Amino acid sequence: MRRILVAFSLFVFASSPNHAWAAAANSSSIPVLLIDGEAAGPYHNWQLTTQVLKRELEDAKLFTVTVATSPRSGEDFSNFHPDFSKYRVIVLNYDGPDWPEDLRTQFEQFIQNGGGLVVVHAADNAFPHWRAFNQMAGIGGWRGRTESAGPMWYFKDGILDSDNQPGSAGSHGARLPYLVEARVPDHPILKGLPRAWMHNTDELYASLRGPGEHMTVLATAHSDPANHGTDRDEPSLMVLSYGKGRIFHTVMGHDVAALSCAGFIATFERGTEWAATGRVTQRVPLDFPTADSVSFRVDIAKMDTTFSKGLSSSPTFESLADAALEAMRKRAEQLNIAGVAVVAYFEGAPLKSWSSRMAIVGSMKKDRTETEPGTNLLAVAYSKAAEMADTLMDSGSQVRPVLRGEFGWRGGVIVRGKNGYLVAAFSGGKSEDDVEVSKDGIAVLQTGL
Repeated sequence: MRRILVAFSLFVFASSPNHAWAAAANSSSIPVLLIDGEAAGPYHNWQLTTQVLKRELEDAKLFTVTVATSPRSGEDFSNFHPDFSKYRVIVLNYDGPDWPEDLRTQFEQFIQNGGGLVVVHAADNAFPHWRAFNQMAGIGGWRGRTESAGPMWYFKDGILDSDNQPGSAGSHGARLPYLVEARVPDHPILKGLPRAWMHNTDELYASLRGPGEHMTVLATAHSDPANHGTDRDEPSLMVLSYGKGRIFHTVMGHDVAALSCAGFIATFERGTEWAATGRVTQRVPLDFPTADSVSFRVDIAKMDTTFSKGLSSSPTFESLADAALEAMRKRAEQLNIAGVAVVAYFEGAPLKSWSSRMAIVGSMKKDRTETEPGTNLLAVAYSKAAEMADTLMDSGSQVRPVLRGEFGWRGGVIVRGKNGYLVAAFSGGKSEDDVEVSKDGIAVLQTGL
């Protein structure tokens, strides 16, 4: 009888869900500090994604999660003093340009002395001028990063390669499912997982730049040129070291749909445990996706209130705007002009509300000279966009009388999309050049809107 009871007990333990520490969660849980508080724009809903990340870690029965919301860059940090020493690992869901020097120093010391760090999605865009953080993250994008931030890193012929060519860092196409390919399958985070799996609808980050020091790329995803990609195998999952600290960096996780992917959840939970302890005790979940199928958790997906309206593979303005601005940036660089690019979208006419995004290409204004009065290119670009929203015609069109308040600058394009109006405007070059840049932005927006 005793043998039967022992065998039954072993069977129950071996059959318990995914995590070997589940039975001892209360006594051995890993303390996690999840930091949020800022994002580059409304398209990153950090308030919601923080809830999801916290839920996923707590579901693992390995972690105790505390959330600390940082002030926005430039705000008062006098009351923001997280005690990093209380935690084994920091999860960063924060994208801001700067922190006060004393906070940066404490953060560096925590990692250098053996603390763990997990960098999630747009957190790798943060702190473009903080050298230590960029060494921790390895690579990042946007926020003015150029070749001075480091080379672009990618896989070529099965090995990690880099490219020092000039250019801005950061790009992605429309949010679509994509295949993730393991490059170091024996690493504790990936051990036992499929060699390739489909990741749920997400942004595929590309053209990320950085020092790439002490960095091992665990997995990549191919950036498809058909979706405004680089045609390169871009890093998706990385591990790094900084002093004694371990860092896990995932570029996935734009929104709840992406975070609900069973593949994201498993690699996030395993990566957090590894960053904290140097090992992974979690079993491979039964719902992990394959190379042929996407797998996601409905209970997580439902944390986004739009889920009840139904899943849609149709690209949104937010998902296309960055790609459109990137296309305009590239065209402006080909024409050797600097300026401001604006894309916008609104439904119906007359205009009642719109969504818009802006990117600076080299310069926001032309400085005053002895012969030139100077120009605020930001004002010009938005004036063009506003003019088109008012008239529903290209900026500076000569086929109608000039309206009160209209500036008459040429260089913006408006078209009727499937569900609304698409606007692209550029200011900085000659009117003819501005039109050419604007057309490239419109072409991208038209792929999904």
